[in-house]
Amino acid sequence: MRKKSQKLTVYVIVALLVISLVGSSFVMFFGDTGNTNAPVTGTYESQIASLNKALEANPQDSQTRLNLANIYYDWALQTQSGNTPEKAGVIFQQAVAEYQEVIKADKNVNVLVDMATAAFYGGQDDLAEQTFKEALELDPKFLNGLFNYGIFLMYAKEDYGAAIAQWEKALTIENLSEETKQRLESSIKLAQDKIVENFEKTGSVDPSESTSGAK
Repeated sequence: MRKKSQKLTVYVIVALLVISLVGSSFVMFFGDTGNTNAPVTGTYESQIASLNKALEANPQDSQTRLNLANIYYDWALQTQSGNTPEKAGVIFQQAVAEYQEVIKADKNVNVLVDMATAAFYGGQDDLAEQTFKEALELDPKFLNGLFNYGIFLMYAKEDYGAAIAQWEKALTIENLSEETKQRLESSIKLAQDKIVENFEKTGSVDPSESTSGAK
């Protein structure tokens, strides 16, 4: 579980590592996940009101529900960058609630990873871990899932060896761009440095950190 005093620092570090996202699983870092719908314009509140009105007319419209979840997610990120993590956490939790409704109709790996990442940012660590695992059971080589689960393991669990294992799996995916490889390798190096730092402080290595290839 993240310590409350560390939350803002975690958000800043993660933002530096993965830049940001626009709607879905750190899209700017790993590319589009396939949502080609035009964004709703206006303030976050007006977009949410418009989408909720559409859902009142058609509650089974999963794409509108997904758009609503993504708007909450983007609003939470914007709020978080304004140094109000407590408010951002509440908005992330609303995004999670909407994603949960979406996956009732379609257990899509993209949506699962979005939901898991929102849960992580919103402080729902148990739900985040469960959902990351569920996504990676559906697609063990899903790049967004491997990268974001590694971020979760490093910052929420401080399990640096397990984080490295996720990023090493990601490096085995074919046709990665050089930029993606470099970012994964940089993340691995950061986790390795944390293991060394812990060893220098305690004189011992946690068994979970002793090998980077653990499953």
